[in-house]
Amino acid sequence: MFHFPFFLGGLACYFLPTIVGAARHKTNLVGIFLVNFLLGWSIVGWVVALVWALSTERIDPVRGPQTWAPQPQQQQRTLYCPHCGAGGPPGGRFCAHCGAALP
Repeated sequence: MFHFPFFLGGLACYFLPTIVGAARHKTNLVGIFLVNFLLGWSIVGWVVALVWALSTERIDPVRGPQTWAPQPQQQQRTLYCPHCGAGGPPGGRFCAHCGAALP
């Protein structure tokens, strides 16, 4: 009748590394549980699981999302009209002033 609380206390002590890992929201909680469950009967396995549960997780810095930026367009040279000498718009085919074809 009084053995059940002692059993629960012993079970809680045995799974202490798993409880600590769950409380610390460890990403590798399954590994901690497996080491605790399978090797916890040996003192070394229990200590390894406890140290693993108490260790800090390595946080890799996350780079921001890579956005595609168009390459800057090359400077288009201004074409000058061979007839009137006026500068036309870059990439234009005809002179804005006299209507002659640009080279």
